[in-house]
Amino acid sequence: MKQKNVISSWEICTDRIVFDHDAGSMISYHKNLTSKGYRALIFSGDHDMCVPYTGSEAWTRSIGYKIVDEWRPWSSNGQVAGYTQGYDKNLTFLTIKGSGHTVPEYKPREALDFYKRFLAGLPI
Repeated sequence: MKQKNVISSWEICTDRIVFDHDAGSMISYHKNLTSKGYRALIFSGDHDMCVPYTGSEAWTRSIGYKIVDEWRPWSSNGQVAGYTQGYDKNLTFLTIKGSGHTVPEYKPREALDFYKRFLAGLPI
């Protein structure tokens, strides 16, 4: 008996999807919330070819806050898991070594570690 609805080959079709790539700048939203005391964590995998961490770092710096905690390593499971830098108004930037765009998929242990610490208000 022959199966119906079986796809024998796949074809990339992302060039046929129409959407707006530019959602505008989020800087004013981050400034508004952090100036009211809300903490913010910007993180990026250091092997992310879609959105390189250098771009995320530059975006974070462009907010214009003073650096209050210079680059330093952070650890997970006794190993250096990436690097972090703290800014004025409770803004933190963090990298995750060896991770791509979807950090919990690439580095689940490290992702859980920094999420738990951040949510608990503990140092990363």
